[in-house]
Amino acid sequence: MAAEDSESVAAICERDMHSLHRNVPALRRTDVDTSAIRHHFYPDGGWGWAVCGAALTAHGLSSGLLLAWGAAAPHAVRHLHARTIQTAWLGCAALCTSLLVTPLVVSLCRRKSTRLTAVFGGLVMALAFLFTSFAHQLHQVSLSYGVLLGVGAAMVREAASLMLGQYFKRRRATAECFMLSGIGLGMSTFSAFYTDTVGRLGWRLGLQAATGLVATGFFVGVLYRPASLYHPQRRAISHLKAQRKRVKHKKALRPPRPPLIDMAPLHSRAVRLLVAAAAAAATGLYTPAFHLGFQAAKEGVPEAGVRLLHIILGLGAALGCYVAGAVTARGSEQCLVSRQNLVQTSMLGAALSLLALGWVSGYHGYVLVTWLYGTSLGGTLYSLKMYTMERVRARYFSRTWGFVQGAQALPVLIGVAVTGYINDSNPRCGYYFSLAFTLVGAVLVHLSAWPDTGSSNVTGDCDPCVCPPLAGVGPLGPVPGGPLGPLPLGVGGPPLGPGGPGGPGPLHQCAQGLHAHAMFSAPSPYHQYPLVCDLPPPTMPLRATRSVPEGLYRPPGSSASGRHVQVIEQITTSV
Repeated sequence: MAAEDSESVAAICERDMHSLHRNVPALRRTDVDTSAIRHHFYPDGGWGWAVCGAALTAHGLSSGLLLAWGAAAPHAVRHLHARTIQTAWLGCAALCTSLLVTPLVVSLCRRKSTRLTAVFGGLVMALAFLFTSFAHQLHQVSLSYGVLLGVGAAMVREAASLMLGQYFKRRRATAECFMLSGIGLGMSTFSAFYTDTVGRLGWRLGLQAATGLVATGFFVGVLYRPASLYHPQRRAISHLKAQRKRVKHKKALRPPRPPLIDMAPLHSRAVRLLVAAAAAAATGLYTPAFHLGFQAAKEGVPEAGVRLLHIILGLGAALGCYVAGAVTARGSEQCLVSRQNLVQTSMLGAALSLLALGWVSGYHGYVLVTWLYGTSLGGTLYSLKMYTMERVRARYFSRTWGFVQGAQALPVLIGVAVTGYINDSNPRCGYYFSLAFTLVGAVLVHLSAWPDTGSSNVTGDCDPCVCPPLAGVGPLGPVPGGPLGPLPLGVGGPPLGPGGPGGPGPLHQCAQGLHAHAMFSAPSPYHQYPLVCDLPPPTMPLRATRSVPEGLYRPPGSSASGRHVQVIEQITTSV
């Protein structure tokens, strides 16, 4: 089951195809098309929606639980006899740990089993809550809640994201919208749970009751069935895997084992800028989630009003995910909003809410600011992930997103702590510190859209809307007609085209000369364009439907004499 969960379950070697048909000479050819077996199958529905619901629950139990610490912080102050800034730092430490170990958890899921990682993460979270209920000192809670719970939350969250990526491709944006909305729903649920349960039953019994709720993450991983079970050629894949086990491969022929943490995505300048943008924005993005309740209580807002503010914050985050998902998944021809602009707009909304927290007063003012901040937070979490998915290739997305999340760990810890210390000495002035870093993150997001100057294989930096693939462009030779009709003069060849007859003209080349690499270096021969491009994908030459006996097959256009050859196929039988 661990092998079925890995990404290489559908990757079948060419020699395995030959070993399957070693007794049929007509099938042992170099032109056998194994792309249907090599290609990963995405159900885009079916059991995938059950996995999406489980992933929504997993994000509510992990990220939603960690961001709802603001509702439990007043009870921690009374139980641990600690300062306000210490309890805020304690909740932030759990979020920092979960973000810091994300690249390691992603590598663990890719090398081992995604389902086993999710089940083990749910068990770790339940044990962490149980240990926290018996803690009486600050350092004990720091180890159990700040470290152990953060590691378990990272395992539950990343396993859900990776499993969702195995089921959805065409509807990935919609599925991600529903999954990430679980963060806001989890914030509202646990905020109400902390106030009602821990406030009435006390610290120990309240957290033990929360342990039973968190233990559901242990059973969520049971629903993570591998997507390879729904592959239309699953029997052929299983047979080839059984044949491979019977053959004793030499150690020299075994592929080298991948590194524990693959740093290949960081070789791209666009990815490095995106990581820097996420780190800068995280310094101030999560600050109100930990300090809003304390500030409202100091301003005289009653306890029931503070509880309602935390619930509104979670509902606003879920609403922000739905709004950003509606803009991304259902693009309109009349109103086109790029994912980059969506990220920047969400960050600017969060910056505006941080500015408003410096002078807002009254309960109704806090309600309006909380709605604005919650909606901006949910929109930022969703749009940043979708923008990362757009900027990198599919096979690098999980690793790149792990680095984007890991880069936010220390900035979150520093931003929450520094903002709290500034607010203690100068009330409300710490939010301006968070405001500055949020604006810096929005600026770096704009810089990350610039193409790479090097030949990076991580991102496709040639914009297909600027350099559309016309006829005569492609690694397989000229494509007459193409999606845009015949070639105009000087586009497909001489006298203006430098590539010779049928070669790409100057209108098809980017400034860096990397159009062919950016468009066709992906594993799949079909290129997926950003949502803002209305051009169809490049027309690829179709493969013949009938098979040709071995030795008589020639690629299109490779006949030396130029005459048509008619072949009568011979049916070969083998025992």
